[in-house]
Amino acid sequence: MGKMDNPGIWEKIQRNVQETERLMGQKKYNLSMVKARQTMEYMVKLQCDKAGIVQSSTETMIRELYDGGWISKATAEHYLQILSIGNKASKDGDNSAFNANQAYHVLSQEIYSFADADKSPKMRKSAANQPNRSRKKKEKSGLNSADLLKLLIPAALILILICVIVIFTPKKTPTNETTPAPQTTVETTEAPSTEAPTEAPSEAVVYKTTTTLNVRKGPSTDSDRIGKLDPGVTVNYTGDYDDSWAIIQYNGQEAYVSKEYLTTE
Repeated sequence: MGKMDNPGIWEKIQRNVQETERLMGQKKYNLSMVKARQTMEYMVKLQCDKAGIVQSSTETMIRELYDGGWISKATAEHYLQILSIGNKASKDGDNSAFNANQAYHVLSQEIYSFADADKSPKMRKSAANQPNRSRKKKEKSGLNSADLLKLLIPAALILILICVIVIFTPKKTPTNETTPAPQTTVETTEAPSTEAPTEAPSEAVVYKTTTTLNVRKGPSTDSDRIGKLDPGVTVNYTGDYDDSWAIIQYNGQEAYVSKEYLTTE
């Protein structure tokens, strides 16, 4: 939207995102969260101008953009998350590195949605079609429950029949008593074999991301960013650089990620 209508607007948003990242790199987490909120509020006002929505509180404008089909549910939730973190920083003096990182990552995701000029009309279409879809789902669920009952009745009868057969089938005791003797000797010979040692060495530590994580060329937030990892992604961990940075393999090259946002399983 902003990128196509006015290149200066898009450049301003990019500068604000870079400033948010720079402040976080300088450990000025409180200022970084406030900057992320200001950038999001600027984007929301621009979208309201295009949608013809009267400017009011930021939260109200976000909800009106979502209700009008101008932004997706995920975008609305991200905007509200940045607003909450920014308010906590400005009002309560929060200086948490975790919250600052959350606000920055969510904001950096949303600027790409903001730059997509064709997204708003599609959103309005999908919002308009929503009631029809939900009505169809309700109709389908009603039919499915009726069909389910038809299937459950014969299935229950079959189960009862199987139980009756099992109860009244006589057990052959002589053959059952003679077979356990040779089976016990087989178990004693196989027990001390290779099963216990083989599973122990195959244990390996798996590292996954806890949030959207920047991949950098060097162990510093000032180093060039060469990619991003989504939350819950398994990383190709090769070792620790220090207490703060881990070394991984990324697209066939050595790269660095913050250890703070990795977890093991």
